[in-house]
Amino acid sequence: MRRVLALVALTLLATGAARAQDPAPTPWPVSVARDGFTADQAARVLGQFAPQQLATGGNQALYAYLNMAQFFPHQVTPRAGGIRVMPRRARPELGSVRVETALGHLTLDALMNDPRSRIQGLLVIHQGDIVFERYPGMREDDSHLWWSVAKVLAGVLTELLIDEGQLERDRNVVAYLPELKNSGWDGVQVGQVLDMTSGIAALDSAEAYVDPDSGIGGLIHAEGILQAPAGHAAIGHDQALRRMRSAREPGTAYGYSSANTNVLALLIEHATGQRFGEVVTRRIWSRIGAEGDGLLGLTPDGRAIAHGMFSSRLRDLGRLGLLFTPSGHDESVLPRRVLERITDSGRNQAYLNTPAAATAAQRRLGERPVNALAQWDALFADGDLFKSGFDGQALYVSPARDVVIAMYATSKDKSAYAYLREIAARFPVNAARD
Repeated sequence: MRRVLALVALTLLATGAARAQDPAPTPWPVSVARDGFTADQAARVLGQFAPQQLATGGNQALYAYLNMAQFFPHQVTPRAGGIRVMPRRARPELGSVRVETALGHLTLDALMNDPRSRIQGLLVIHQGDIVFERYPGMREDDSHLWWSVAKVLAGVLTELLIDEGQLERDRNVVAYLPELKNSGWDGVQVGQVLDMTSGIAALDSAEAYVDPDSGIGGLIHAEGILQAPAGHAAIGHDQALRRMRSAREPGTAYGYSSANTNVLALLIEHATGQRFGEVVTRRIWSRIGAEGDGLLGLTPDGRAIAHGMFSSRLRDLGRLGLLFTPSGHDESVLPRRVLERITDSGRNQAYLNTPAAATAAQRRLGERPVNALAQWDALFADGDLFKSGFDGQALYVSPARDVVIAMYATSKDKSAYAYLREIAARFPVNAARD
């Protein structure tokens, strides 16, 4: 109940600010982004932008999520080499998949065509081919914000560095980051940060986000995502991490904290001697056949906002997902032994010790996951992987069915996630290529 009340308070704070500045805060349909924002719409957002207004998923967010570099400093992660071709092999019958949503018991086609829907783009890839692609609320060459789907990048890179011996899974993070000594991170192992079992007192919640004195709130304010109230001393990214304390013994329970991801980014920088964005480019983005550059958000003091501020074209998010499938797997980018660790259903007892996480995922996707590793939100018994973003973004991968589903949205309603497993289930397991 406290989390619900806090979310209401955060929303009221944001909408109150919007009403004070905008005499007509009528929500725009997402189709305005597909058709192109008018000069007046852009000027209104740019002139009235306040970071806390992103919390409503309204007009500010609709514009900002497609134009994040206009509001926050960013580092480009350049594409390189040839573009990975994904032939079109349309499966229009996927539009008939029907689930219960906040707008009713709708087919996917009906949801995508409903002007009340906040889905902006949906892509389904099977065996490396595009079988379903719609853009009701963006253009196909727009770069949309991932929010927490970006955590997958840090998770993959950390697993790779562990596999290569540049990081040790069971070693105290302070051995690599001595600046965190005597903080809540002291005594936490690298693998515990990776799998969200650090025990850090900085769990993500609406209540904590708006409190600059909380663990995660201090980080969010230091990143500039939210602005501290007047008279509240500003702190830097690393100082926010150093201030955090431990809430429980590391390794005993799953606890979702974006702070874990940013610590992974610092570990990656320590191990490689390069900025996090450079490692993303060198090890992943330049090697997936992307058609566009990625964009990585930075804090005011230049640190990577690794836990969520990454933007790309929808197809390129799909290309990232292909790394985890038979048709798109590249041993030189993601060795099979690393992939097997990420999809190990029995490696994280701490997740089973925290049933609330699995229950939340079950409510959204219709089936209870068995694990969550390497920054993914859910691993299911059939090997499927799921990662969500703050406002309805998603990456769903079914290795056994050779399916990737990528979704962009600007929505507080997450009921569209129910389509993901239903869509994947329309494809056979371990099928020969058509």
